[in-house]
Amino acid sequence: MGAFDGRAGVVTGASSGIGRDVARRFGREGMALWLVGRSEEGLRETAAIVAGEGGPPAHCLPLDITRPGALAQAIAAVDHPNLSVLVNSAGVMFPEPLLDADPARWRELFEVHVIAMLEACQAAVRRMRAHGNPSHIVNVSSLTARWDAGGAYGAAKLAVESLTRTLRKELERDAIRMSVVVPGGFRTKLARGYAPEELAMMARKIETLNVTTEQILGDPDEVARIIEYIVAAPPDINLSEVVIRPPVALEFD
Repeated sequence: MGAFDGRAGVVTGASSGIGRDVARRFGREGMALWLVGRSEEGLRETAAIVAGEGGPPAHCLPLDITRPGALAQAIAAVDHPNLSVLVNSAGVMFPEPLLDADPARWRELFEVHVIAMLEACQAAVRRMRAHGNPSHIVNVSSLTARWDAGGAYGAAKLAVESLTRTLRKELERDAIRMSVVVPGGFRTKLARGYAPEELAMMARKIETLNVTTEQILGDPDEVARIIEYIVAAPPDINLSEVVIRPPVALEFD
């Protein structure tokens, strides 16, 4: 018997990185999974990993979560009586200065991190309230939200944290817990949207520091382990926020 037998969960950003490792850990403990991401190939790889580690067959939902209503409809259609877990870990990042930025990138940042997150939470809470079982929603923020110059990405993640606090207050009398996890640097595909010159700038910055890769970029499975711990906690404990980062935190300004 796994710790999450009889429970179902939706994980966004499940095609790689933190979302994939969350799915692996949940699957090993028996949770039925609905995996959301843009890459169908990546989602199928995650589902294969979950099955290979003894988890139940996972459902792949390739979606563009910036499309209005798409994520809410997917959550409403989850075919399981006990949808009790939602992890919002989908993300994109663009590091350009605000004055030189493309407004289309701002919109994408806020659509992915804020609007889709709220849409998912709203749809999941409807399901969770309907069955009344202990449930948990975990939103993934970023240490960038605490930087003085976190840019549009940091602002979007700061919104995630603020909105999670509001949702926590609205759900205090429900059997639904809200948590936010705030990672620092971890080895994910978050930089896939960077232009070559942006990647070069980051590489030059890292070269000036006397650090190893392991000191600045942690294993995303460590973040997933924290999320697993949060979801497994008793419902009378409200783990509202966990900050996790490697030994050295980099800030790009």
